[in-house]
Amino acid sequence: MATITKRRRKMKKRKKRLTLASYVVMACIITFVVMSLLLFQKSGIDEVNSEILSLQKTLEVAVQTNDSKEGQLVTNMNLQSIKAQARGYGMTEPLQEQYRREITVESKPAIPLPEIPAVAGWLENLLK
Repeated sequence: MATITKRRRKMKKRKKRLTLASYVVMACIITFVVMSLLLFQKSGIDEVNSEILSLQKTLEVAVQTNDSKEGQLVTNMNLQSIKAQARGYGMTEPLQEQYRREITVESKPAIPLPEIPAVAGWLENLLK
């Protein structure tokens, strides 16, 4: 009977209890996982932000082009109304002998292309 009680005592003592060091290690692991998730989230936000900035630049270029085309259209409409009013006063088209020929080279205005930033990986975004 004495040996049975000693075995029971040894079995009771063998239960593993968490020590302070194990709690610290678990807290460090949980903190690492949470911080990693936060960094990945910030990286994703930075990538979306850079895409938004790129799209805003593209939109600004499109708005500028639209404004210039609208200005050309208004100018053209004004010229046609002036031409109609001049014809009402009796003005006519010039004769063939009255024309003067000039040779011009047509140049197209350069439309600036939007700057698209280089796509950076998530690791580079984390280090910014």
